[in-house]
Amino acid sequence: MTLDELTALDVAGLDRAYADLPCGPMPTGVYRGAHLASLDVPGARGPLWRLVERVGFDLLPYGIDFDVRTWFFVHPRLRVGRFVASPARSRWRPADVIALHYRASRLPFPVRDVLYDEVKPLSATLCLGLGGVDAGPGEGDRFFFALVPWSP
Repeated sequence: MTLDELTALDVAGLDRAYADLPCGPMPTGVYRGAHLASLDVPGARGPLWRLVERVGFDLLPYGIDFDVRTWFFVHPRLRVGRFVASPARSRWRPADVIALHYRASRLPFPVRDVLYDEVKPLSATLCLGLGGVDAGPGEGDRFFFALVPWSP
């Protein structure tokens, strides 16, 4: 699967890919993110959440550095959220994933304890992820994103 193929999928297709494609090994290196689709679930419908998602993941460049285990915005040097990554079962889909927990981060208390993301490595150069918060299906899962190697 390629980024172009993921980008062409609707939410149902992304759900199938997330559930059906095998999970590869823990990624290494620096990846840039690409917002794929917002989810129409109760937890994601609020105007404040939509604004955060639009600004943080549609308008700003963002990504993940798996080597130092941080999220960044604009450039990898602008790290904002340290995480612990571990293989896990998805909270939101019937899938094996890499779970990203942010409790180790220096983010403010309410943010740090609420953030939770999942990444499914599809190849050495492509990951499919679900961004969200620490809650169950329909409340925590907020949007699909892709990750590809960072190039300045």
